[in-house]
Amino acid sequence: MGPQSELLRRLRQLPGERRDELLAQLADVSSGVRSAPLSYRQEQLWLFDRLAPSSLAYGLGFAFPIDGPLDAEALRAALTDLLRRHTVLRSTFPDEETRGTQQVLPVPELRLTVEDVADGQLRARADEVVQDELRRGLQLNTGPAIRLRLLRADPERHLLVLIGHYIVLDPRSARVLQGDLAFAYRARVAGEAPQWPQEPVDFGAYAGWQREWCEQDTAREATEYWRGALSGWEGTELPPDGHRPRLLDLSSDAVTRSLPPELVAAVHTLAGTAGAERYDVLLAALLVVIARHTARGDLTVGLPFDVTGPFDADRLVGDCGNLMPLRVELDEADSFVAVIAAVRAARLAGALHATLPFKLILDALGVEPDTGRLPLVQIGFVDTGEPAGPIEADVVRIGCERVDAGAGAFELALEVSGGERPTVALRFATALYGAATAGRLLDRFLQTLGALCTQPDLPLGDAPFGTAQERADILEHWNAPIGLPLDTPVHDLFAEVAAADPDHAALVWQDGSLSYRALDDWSRRIADRLAAAGAGPGDLIPVVMERGPALIAVALGVLRAGAAYVPLDVTQPDERLAMILEDTDAKTIVVSPTTAERVPPPHRLVIDPDPDHESLRLADPPGAAPAVPPAAAAYVIYTSGSTGKPKGVVVEHRNVTNFVRTVRAMFDLTPQDRVLHFNSPGFDVSVFEIFGTLLSGAVLYVMDEDQRRSVDALDAVLRGQRITIVDLPPAIMGLLAPEGYPDLRVAFVGGEAFTGELTTRWARGRGFWNGYGPTETTVTVVAKLCEGEWTSSPPIGRAMANHRAYVVDSTGAGVLPPGAIGELAIAGLGVARGYLGRPDLTADRFRPDPDGPPGTRRYLTGDLAVWDDAGDLCFVGRADRQVKIRGVRIELGEVEAALHAVAGVAQAVASVVIEPRTGAMLVAYVVPERAGELQLDSVRAAVSGRLPAAMVPSVLVPLDEVPLTPSGKIDRRRLPAVEFSVDELTDADEENSTPTERIMRAEVFAPLLGVRIGNDVNFFAAGGTSLEAIQLSSRVNAVFGVAPSIADFFADPTVSGLAALVDAAKAEQQTQQDALADALKLVEGRSDAEIAALAAELDGTAVQ
Repeated sequence: MGPQSELLRRLRQLPGERRDELLAQLADVSSGVRSAPLSYRQEQLWLFDRLAPSSLAYGLGFAFPIDGPLDAEALRAALTDLLRRHTVLRSTFPDEETRGTQQVLPVPELRLTVEDVADGQLRARADEVVQDELRRGLQLNTGPAIRLRLLRADPERHLLVLIGHYIVLDPRSARVLQGDLAFAYRARVAGEAPQWPQEPVDFGAYAGWQREWCEQDTAREATEYWRGALSGWEGTELPPDGHRPRLLDLSSDAVTRSLPPELVAAVHTLAGTAGAERYDVLLAALLVVIARHTARGDLTVGLPFDVTGPFDADRLVGDCGNLMPLRVELDEADSFVAVIAAVRAARLAGALHATLPFKLILDALGVEPDTGRLPLVQIGFVDTGEPAGPIEADVVRIGCERVDAGAGAFELALEVSGGERPTVALRFATALYGAATAGRLLDRFLQTLGALCTQPDLPLGDAPFGTAQERADILEHWNAPIGLPLDTPVHDLFAEVAAADPDHAALVWQDGSLSYRALDDWSRRIADRLAAAGAGPGDLIPVVMERGPALIAVALGVLRAGAAYVPLDVTQPDERLAMILEDTDAKTIVVSPTTAERVPPPHRLVIDPDPDHESLRLADPPGAAPAVPPAAAAYVIYTSGSTGKPKGVVVEHRNVTNFVRTVRAMFDLTPQDRVLHFNSPGFDVSVFEIFGTLLSGAVLYVMDEDQRRSVDALDAVLRGQRITIVDLPPAIMGLLAPEGYPDLRVAFVGGEAFTGELTTRWARGRGFWNGYGPTETTVTVVAKLCEGEWTSSPPIGRAMANHRAYVVDSTGAGVLPPGAIGELAIAGLGVARGYLGRPDLTADRFRPDPDGPPGTRRYLTGDLAVWDDAGDLCFVGRADRQVKIRGVRIELGEVEAALHAVAGVAQAVASVVIEPRTGAMLVAYVVPERAGELQLDSVRAAVSGRLPAAMVPSVLVPLDEVPLTPSGKIDRRRLPAVEFSVDELTDADEENSTPTERIMRAEVFAPLLGVRIGNDVNFFAAGGTSLEAIQLSSRVNAVFGVAPSIADFFADPTVSGLAALVDAAKAEQQTQQDALADALKLVEGRSDAEIAALAAELDGTAVQ
C-alpha cells in the first residue's frame, strides 16, 4: 500500500467532525489561506465590530515621518516585507461560522497611494486621513484590517499614515513596525531582500499560548483574585453633561496641558520619598479628583497594559493589550502619601494576576452587557512615557507618532506622555462631555497635584478645589441674601384675607362650597372647642380625619388655638398610626365620627364634618385666642425613618409664611386662581395647596379619596373646575394630556426625576416648574421654570427667595465647585426647627451655616447634587439608603425592619430596581428561617398592615442567603436580577375562567399592565406598582360596583384573587339587599306614627 493510500485509509478512520476540520485546513493551505486562533481580546473586538461596525472606537492611526530623499519603490517593497513577516496584518475575520479563528491571507500586491499636501499641513492632513478612513470602516470579514497612505510635502518630507483596527494592531506594535520598516527599507534601497536576524513571533502562536494559559491553575487563581478584589464593585463614572445615549458613542476629543517644570520636579521628589513611581503619583492625584467630583471613595479605574507572555515583544505584532481594573478606597481624611501607597499596593498586587484577559474578569464577575456604557470601568489612566525616537534607514530617518483617531477606549481618560517635560491630556467622549467640562476637570487635576505634592500629608478634603471665581459665583451670584421672616402667624394672615373678601369662595368640593367668612367662622369655633378641651400653645394635635373641608378647618382651628397640627393619613395601617400617636405624646387627638374607632379614648376629640354641628356651639366659649410668635410650631409631618420608626419634622409659622410669600410671588397667585388639593395631608405639598391658596385669597378645590384614585376623575376636575394651578407627582402627570387644560397656567412638579419629554409637553403654553424640597426645609426651596424643548430631566434650579443652597463635601462644611457632586445643603427661612424628640438626629442633620450670617443653620439633605455651568442645581441621587418612589420618601431601613418583623423571615434586603414600563420599583429579597416554609403573599399581606401602600415592595424575591462581600457587607451586585416577565393568557386560563375573571382581565388588569395576563400571575411581578394598585381598586369599583380593600388585594394580587374578592363582596351586597327587602316587608301596613317611632329607636341605637 502506497503512502497516498495509507493517508486516505487514516483519513477515513477519523471521526466525521475531525475529518471535515482537517480537510478544511488542507483546503486553506492549497489556496494560500491558513487559520489561526483568536486571542480573547480579538474575540471581544470581533463581537464589538459585529454590534457596531461603523464605530471609531476600535480603530487607531499612526504617522511615520520620513525625512530625507525617499525611494518610493523601496518603501513599497519594504512595506510588502512587513506584510509577509507579520501575518496578523493580513488576517481576516470572516463571519460567525469561523468564530474563534482568523484567516491569514496570502501576501497581497501592495499599491501605495501618494498624496501631495501643502507645506505645514502634513500632521493635520494625517488626522483627517485616519478619521476619514475609519469612518469608511475597516472590513474585518474580507480585509484588509489596515490601510496605508503616503503624504508628501516635498521630495524630502513625507508622512506614511497607517490606519488599522485594534484587532490586528496596537501602539506597541507600531514601534515594532517602525524598527522593521527601517531594517527592510535599508535592504530594499540596496536592491536586496531583508535578511532578518530573527524570525517573527506569529500572533497565532501568541493567541494559542493565551488560550492554553487560561486553562491552567494559574488562571484559576487569578480569577479568584479578581473575584475577591472586585467583589461588590460599583461603576465609577462622572455624570455626563447631558442625557446618556442609549448606545454608547466613544467618538472623542482631548484637552491638553503641559506640566510646569516645578510641578514635574515636585512629582519626582514625592515619588522618591514615597518609594513609588511617577505613574503612581499621577494616578493617585487622578483618583483624588474623581473622588471629590463623585462624592465616592470606592473607585475603580482601568489601566491598559501589554501582556506578551513568554514571547519577545520586539518581534510580535498584534494587539496584546489587556485592561487591569484598579480598585482603591480613599477618604477625605486620608493623606496623599497614604493614597499613593494604596495605589501602588493595588497596582502591584493586580499585576501579579494581570495576565488573565479582561473578558474573563468580566465573565467571573457576571458583568452584564450594557449598550450605554463600558463594562466595569469607564475611566482610564495611560502613561505612555517617552515617545519613540526616529530610526536611521539609509539616507532617511523614520519616526513613529500616534495620530488622533477621533475615538477613545474610555469615557474619560487621563493620558500622560513625555519624559522630562511631560504633557497631560484628558480624552473625553464627546457624546457625554463637553470641552469645558474636560478642561475644568484637567485644571483641577493640576491644582490638586500641585497642592498635594507640596503638602503630601494634608488631608485630601483640605486641599484647594476649584477657583475663587467659582466660589464667588456660588456664594454671591447663584445665591441671594436672606431677608427677615414675617412676624404674623399663619392663621392671622388667613383672617386678614377672609376679612378682605369674606364672600369669596374659599373651598369647593364635589357637592358643596364654603366662603372665606364661613371657613373663618368654622375654624374659630373649632379653636374654641379645642381650647375648651384643654389644648393650647405648644401642644401637638394629631388630626386623624378623611380628606375634605373639615380637615382644613381643623388645621386652621388648631393653629388659632396656638397649637401645631399633625396631619395623619387615614389610609396608613393601624400599627404605624399608633406608633406616630405614641411619639407625639398628644393629649388631644382630633378624629371624625368615622375614624374615631382607630384612636382609643380618652384623648380623642370628635369633630363632626358639619360646620354647624351642635358640638361646636359652646355655652361658655373661652376668651381671646392666644398670641402665637412666629417661632411657634405650626405643624409636624412624619417622614420615613431608617430605624423603622418614622420621625416627625417640626415646622414653624415663620417657615410657612416665608414659603407662602415666595410661591405667591413666583406664581403670581391671585384670588382669581383655582388651585387643586390633590396631595395627602400627611405629605407636605398639601401645605402649598392649602395655605398657598388660602393665604392668597384664591379658591381651593378639595378632591375626595375616590376622585384621587381615578385618573378619569382627576381629568374631569381639571377641566370642569377650570383649575389654574396644580402640584402633581410626575407619575400622575404622565397619565394626563396637558393640551386638554387651557385654564391651567402653572404646573408645579417635583419629588422625583422625570423625562425631558414630559417637561416639553407640559411646558407648552404654561409655566412649568420643577421643584425640590425636603420636609425639613418646608415644602420647596429650590425651583426652576422650565421652558422650551427638553431631551432629559431638567435641573432642579436655584434656591428660592430667602434660601441658600450649597453642594458640600463629606464634612458638611466645605462648599464644592461646579461639576463636583456632593451633598445638597439648604440654609434660610425654610429650615425647620428639627426632629421631634430627636436632639441627636437634629444636631447631626441641622448644623451651623459657616457661609451664612452668625446663628443661621443649614440642613444636610442627604441628597446628592451638582452645580451645572449655568448655575442650576442638578439632582443626582441619595447619599444614603433613602429613596423616592412616586414622589414618596422611603427609608429602605424602615421597609427592611417591617419585613424582619414578619414571622418566618430571617433576613431581608430592600432595594430599588428600574422596570422598563413603570420606572423605579421597590423590591425586597427575603430569606426564610426555614427553607420552603415562607409564603410570599403572606409576607406581603403582613407588611401591608405595617407600612403605607407606597412602602410595600412591589416584588418579593426569595433567597437562600443574602450575598455578602468579604468584609461582611451586603453585596448588592450579586442580588439576583428581578425578572418582570409576564405569563400571558393561555387557552387553559380562558377555558377555566369565571365570568368575573374574564371581565377582570379585560377591563381592569389589561388597561393598567398593557397585556392580558394569566389568572394566577402576580400583579406586582408583572410590573404593577402600588400607585397602580390604587388605580386598580378604583377601576374595580367602576366596573363591578364594589371596592375590595387594598390590603385584601395585597394578600392575593392576582386576577383570580381579586375576582374572588369581588364575587364575595357582591354576594354580601346581595345579602344586605335581601335583608333590606325583608325588613321593608315587615314595615308594610304600619301607620306613620309606628314607622316614626321605629325609626327613632333605630337612630338612637345607631348613635349608642
